[in-house]
Amino acid sequence: MAFEHGSKAKVYCNGYDLTPCLTSVSVSGELEAVEATTLGSTAKSYVPGLQDATISAEGIHSPAVGEIEYVVQAALGAGNESTWCYYPQGDALGARGYGLAAYFTSYEVESPVDDVVSVTAEAQSSKGLDNIVSLHQLATRTSTGSGGQVDNSAASSNGGVAYLQVTAVSGVSPSATIKIQHSADGITWADLATFAVVTASNNAQRVVVTGTVNRYLRATWTISGTSPSFTFNVAFARK
Repeated sequence: MAFEHGSKAKVYCNGYDLTPCLTSVSVSGELEAVEATTLGSTAKSYVPGLQDATISAEGIHSPAVGEIEYVVQAALGAGNESTWCYYPQGDALGARGYGLAAYFTSYEVESPVDDVVSVTAEAQSSKGLDNIVSLHQLATRTSTGSGGQVDNSAASSNGGVAYLQVTAVSGVSPSATIKIQHSADGITWADLATFAVVTASNNAQRVVVTGTVNRYLRATWTISGTSPSFTFNVAFARK
């Protein structure tokens, strides 16, 4: 088992890299247990109910664009869900983490007389918690290509959820079509999830797929434009 220091964590939200401004982050996932005990039973019995998930983040206060206050206030003002990818041990290829779409429910700023101004934010998901695997570490790409493959050891049959976080885009008329592909043998590939075309930075997407997900997964990207540059992270959660 490999252990990592908490400082290795990566946190992306709505196409922003919040890692540099956070001091801690935590997620909580829950599956409701509904009692179904009947007469004559000798022990209580339960059936699975509704999923629940929250994410909490603490950090250093700054109103600058791309920092936590800016991201929270933009989402709160629009009343939109925020899209998160959190990797406790970093986002290298194959790294495990958590993805969720959640509404910000609280935001607190504290100014202690003897310490730095801090912020705390919490968001509530209405879609549960996704156990993601990184298919492309947050990195810059300037031309068409594909990433390394991740082997799940076996196929799965319940679909999944694809995540994309694009933190930076530059160039003249830049355009990127980013996909997740799957394969039964790691040789022949087929499209599994296709994200909406990306032309600007601070873009986050969550795409649900159904059916069989083959054993191997990888990210691919098709880039066009004049001197294009895209910085992004891709992940997938099997169901």
